[in-house]
Amino acid sequence: MLGKKPEFILEAFCKGFNLPKLRKKLLMPTQFIKKMNKTEAGFHLLMILSLADGSIQRAESSVILDFLEKNFHEPIEIIKEQAFLRALPEGERKNHLHETAEHLYKITTEEERHKLIAFAMKVVMADKKMGQQENSFINALFDAWDLA
Repeated sequence: MLGKKPEFILEAFCKGFNLPKLRKKLLMPTQFIKKMNKTEAGFHLLMILSLADGSIQRAESSVILDFLEKNFHEPIEIIKEQAFLRALPEGERKNHLHETAEHLYKITTEEERHKLIAFAMKVVMADKKMGQQENSFINALFDAWDLA
């Protein structure tokens, strides 16, 4: 799947999913967050940042795919993870970001977190501007990892 172009993933991830039904499953229970591997958790963080301004831009997708190809190589079901994140109510995204960041802090090295922060900033700045929500989310990530 990683060899596919970003636009294919963006068009394909939603087909066959009933988003209103998925939205009824509001939260990803903490026990599932704790089971996410580095790839899944990193993907969740980057996707939440890309969704912060209301939509996923092609440039943001390219950064996320670049992250997946160059970093953690654990298994991930991109379509399933994207469907979950799209179905996650907007009001729950920051909480999910925080819980996922805490989990990633426990399972990554400092060097891995710095690489992820670099990709997070690339996602946020992919459209050449940082919106208020993106700024809030990136600050929450920096705070969760005690970065200055």
